[in-house]
Amino acid sequence: MAGLFSMFDVTREGPGVNKNAPQKRSFVVFLGILRRKFWKLLLAGALFAVVNLPLITRGWADAGLTYVTRAFSRQKHAFVKEDFFETIRKNRKQAFICGFINFVVTALLLYNITYYLFGMHPELYEVFGGSAEGRSVLTPTAIDYLVMGCTFAGYVYFTVMKYYIPFLVITFDLSIKQIYRNAFIFSMAGLKNNLIVSLILIVAYVLLFLLLSINNAVIYLLGMLIWLLVLPPLRSLLIQYAIFPVVRRLMIDPYYEKHPDADKQLRRDLGLEVEATPQESAASAPVFSDEAPQPSAPSTLPRQYSEQELRRFNRKRTQANQEDDDTI
Repeated sequence: MAGLFSMFDVTREGPGVNKNAPQKRSFVVFLGILRRKFWKLLLAGALFAVVNLPLITRGWADAGLTYVTRAFSRQKHAFVKEDFFETIRKNRKQAFICGFINFVVTALLLYNITYYLFGMHPELYEVFGGSAEGRSVLTPTAIDYLVMGCTFAGYVYFTVMKYYIPFLVITFDLSIKQIYRNAFIFSMAGLKNNLIVSLILIVAYVLLFLLLSINNAVIYLLGMLIWLLVLPPLRSLLIQYAIFPVVRRLMIDPYYEKHPDADKQLRRDLGLEVEATPQESAASAPVFSDEAPQPSAPSTLPRQYSEQELRRFNRKRTQANQEDDDTI
């Protein structure tokens, strides 16, 4: 299972992390983030459910949730409620427009797919509790199959593009056209990651659908709570965890190679390593220092630890560092 997530390759970069320390497998890192941030993710999911009205404010809900899960996926701290609404405020125009475009395009593609699918197979009405009587049967031609195939492929590709759109809205200063163009490029460039994330989400949705189909009020209520509060933040966290290496390789790293001194605070927020300038180092240095001579400690021979004791000590120190959620 660990190999399944190896292509995500998210490493713990930044202050307080030993560059030469062996990195954990990405799947283990993801589960650690999920364990530490689970209750904060539930709060983010509740805010998403409150703000999300598919046609009107879905883009705002996506923007706020994406900021929180982007920070968590990079192992950075976020004030869930404050950052959620502050992100919406800062990106309200573009987030609203992108949310509206996403809704309209998705609705048109789904309508076209269902028109051809139910027209070619009227018996599907009965599967979903309807009646096939009086329904016109579409006699498909080669053109119909071609249009349906292209529509289905377009729906799948646009769904993957929506993995990247909220991230691009809140992270970069781009026009609407540039956002969709870059999302189109990243969807193909990160094909492997995108396919694996999509498969995981399909399995999750199928399992949830089976849970909701059980004729039991308590189980149905549990399934609805998972649908509303748990699935959206987990989905967003998984997507942010997977897409960041793609965006970093194709967009972030090339930009900062040409502009090494630009947007250092944003780079720190994204978990990218930034060396402090001499001015920043001088600003952080203490103004006054105690120059009085300090008494020297008595010289003693250090205790010689065995290799097994050193390994146990390093393991405890690593575990203690990982439990600090607010380390930046």
